[in-house]
Amino acid sequence: MEAKIGINQRIPMQSLEDALIAIMNGTYNDEYAIELAKRDYEGENRLKKAMHVMNKMTRNSPLLPLIMDNVKKISVALKSHDDRAIVLISLVNVAYGFCYDVTAALGKYFHAQKLVSSKLIQTKLSEKYGTNRTLPNGLYCILPMLVDAGFIERQKVGVYKMCQLSPSTEIAVELYRKSFLLNNPLLDEHYPIENNFYFEFIER
Repeated sequence: MEAKIGINQRIPMQSLEDALIAIMNGTYNDEYAIELAKRDYEGENRLKKAMHVMNKMTRNSPLLPLIMDNVKKISVALKSHDDRAIVLISLVNVAYGFCYDVTAALGKYFHAQKLVSSKLIQTKLSEKYGTNRTLPNGLYCILPMLVDAGFIERQKVGVYKMCQLSPSTEIAVELYRKSFLLNNPLLDEHYPIENNFYFEFIER
């Protein structure tokens, strides 16, 4: 049985950040999510899809307890470009295992080469997710989000270069570590996870 891709709507990082801030302030609700979605989408169906994805990444995130215990630290982290990228992609990758798999696959190939094509990633992920049209549609959601966050740069259509992130806060790295562990529940917390390709983007 093919794994489920799940994500069907791209969420701009600014909207995701605004949703996260509202969560931390206790002001987030479905109506606010719809207002955020209206910045980029029209039509009831697309707006509801965007709301559902945003809810999954924020209000329903397994990272929420850690976030609410560290509101001040995360507020500081969001002021740094690199830390913001790490915090937001942690939310994305915990919400959707497919997004985690894309990030990890990119890290693996970037370890060996400077440029990676979306076709290469699609071929790799087709082993797990099959070859139907939901796979390229899923990539169409997550790759622009990784570009938007600052994890990768698009060199030309379908070709990407890695950005090296230098976090300045511990909480950003902690959230990213947690996003890895939540996607790998059989691993122990003491496993040397930084050696995994998922961490290729973060300066050691």
